[in-house]
Amino acid sequence: MFLWLKRSAVLCITLLFSQVVVSQEVTFSEQSPAHDTSATSRLFDRYSAQRATYVELKRSVIDGDFAEVNSRRDTLKGYPLEFYFDYLVLRHRITRHDHPLRLLDAIATYQKQYNDSRLHRRLLGVMKNRLVTLDHWKSYATVARLDNAPVHPCDDLFAKVKNRRLTQADESAILLWAQPGKHTANCDRAFATLVQHPSDVSTRAVWQRTVALLLQGRRLEINKLLPFFSQRDRRTVQTWIMGLDDPEAALRDQSAQGKTPHHRKVATFLLRRWARSDLVAASEFWQNSGEQFGFNSKEVADVGSKYAVLAAKRRMSESASLLAAAASDRSVRYWRVRVALLEQDWRLALQALDSLTETEQQSNRWQYWRARALAELGRTSEADTIYQALAGDFNYFGFLAADQLSVAYNIVVDAPQTSTKALEELEAHPEIVRAIEFFLTGTGWEGRRLWNAALKSKSSEHYVAAAQLAMGVNWVDRALASMELSQEKNALDVLFPTPYQSSVVQLADHHSVASELIYGVMKQESAFIPDIKSSAGAVGLMQLMPPTARDMGKKIGVKVPQWKLTNSELNLRLGVTYLKHVLDRFGKNTVLATAAYNAGPHRVSQWIADRTMPADIWVETIPFDETRRYVRAVLFNTTVLEWRMQKGTLTRLRQRMPDVLPLG
Repeated sequence: MFLWLKRSAVLCITLLFSQVVVSQEVTFSEQSPAHDTSATSRLFDRYSAQRATYVELKRSVIDGDFAEVNSRRDTLKGYPLEFYFDYLVLRHRITRHDHPLRLLDAIATYQKQYNDSRLHRRLLGVMKNRLVTLDHWKSYATVARLDNAPVHPCDDLFAKVKNRRLTQADESAILLWAQPGKHTANCDRAFATLVQHPSDVSTRAVWQRTVALLLQGRRLEINKLLPFFSQRDRRTVQTWIMGLDDPEAALRDQSAQGKTPHHRKVATFLLRRWARSDLVAASEFWQNSGEQFGFNSKEVADVGSKYAVLAAKRRMSESASLLAAAASDRSVRYWRVRVALLEQDWRLALQALDSLTETEQQSNRWQYWRARALAELGRTSEADTIYQALAGDFNYFGFLAADQLSVAYNIVVDAPQTSTKALEELEAHPEIVRAIEFFLTGTGWEGRRLWNAALKSKSSEHYVAAAQLAMGVNWVDRALASMELSQEKNALDVLFPTPYQSSVVQLADHHSVASELIYGVMKQESAFIPDIKSSAGAVGLMQLMPPTARDMGKKIGVKVPQWKLTNSELNLRLGVTYLKHVLDRFGKNTVLATAAYNAGPHRVSQWIADRTMPADIWVETIPFDETRRYVRAVLFNTTVLEWRMQKGTLTRLRQRMPDVLPLG
């Protein structure tokens, strides 16, 4: 400890360690730049020795070899990630320290040296979490009061209760109590003390909490709140609870009808539950009774439009009449066209297309369907005129139009010129340099944040230059993102890359799945970001949900803990196994398999009609907007990627899109 006091603050942090835990596996591979440019070579070579040391010292921290860290720490002086190394050391020290409050001075020194409020805030957050684990609530309160400490609502509240700084619910506690979706266990522990009687909280908060719990279906917890209500209001809440099982009866019960915001929210929720089993009856009820819940005539009509579209998505026989009677918003207009396409009623399709706004009619999608309708009605000359205009477009509908005319796709490769000035500016930009070092040392998620911030509001020339820099160090996802920002449409080597080639080719051969399809899915799923995580929980290059990944792991005899899903090689193995699975399930039909990869096989099976349907119609009438866009994009990506990989040879969309046949 005396030695620590005599050394620099940063070095002292490393000496404090005795054990270190790591949250994820770090891999590093020293590679040569993919593109031989002076800028990227300089960026790659400038810090190569320090980069290798940085990676080695991170491993020493993981191994707890702090003699090695101490002896070599000075070699990182001036390295762009020196600040981050010291952050990691201090972070891991906090997670293992039995008295982490003793590290506050080290955290303050770190902030003073590097002036990085973001990482300073992270460190304080890590300390708060550690103190919760240790049940050190007095120390926790000390950290919570510091400037820049992150807010942890439930832990902060419980600390006040535990330290007797709060003996009855204040305004912020009541507000938190009324929002049960944001609670952790420590909220419940705090509320057990603060909320024991109706007088402890406001009537408004009781209603807010009740509605929030109802929307989550947490009836047992709602029942505990019944004593907080008057007899009349208790009857309303009990009717709402009944609505979880019988929403129709609840909505028709006068005790549940009212025009407060709470009644409106619950009525909307119960109507949605009713519509799952009887959409037509729910819609009719709402048209007649919606205003009883405080909705105005426009709001009632908007719900009617929403349910008409839902009927169309469910392929209900009543959908055409519901859409015809619905207020004409964009979704209603689009689904009027799609219902006509489902029936292959081409005259009705033209009428529906004519009802679109002028701007909507000019989109390549609806122009294509106008041409299709005209051709089916024998008006070939008019159809061909539209097809010819569309066939020059480099997109899904342009390719479909070219197929109708049997002409070549308009695929052009034209690498944009890189501005030397823009390249030099980015090469000298500190955040770009740091971002690249993050990527090269296996911390790409940190690098992406810096990269994106550095390029904010830059010029097209800078985006092109950034793409070149990224490609130079094999950072495929930032090259793609940067080139997309430039709006250069023909830089196909960057916009349609083929990384992980050896793995993809091997997996494609093993599973008899086309390499270009694997890449087409990968591009759409993750844009080649290996550690990306979606809001729904999908992970990695092939965006696998953890349960799906585990199932595929069983198929290939591999255990798949969730933290391993960001491993590119494993994620690819599992993703291609799943792609093969859905291809086999749907008879090698790429359209159906692609839809199943996105939306799930069960849903796709429900979307297949009992009669043969042209694939372009099937795709256009997919109920989920996301899946519809996804399938179109994957088909387009796959075609262009094959063209690139096969040096000009491709499989046309009409060959990739056979008719969709009834199941069984």
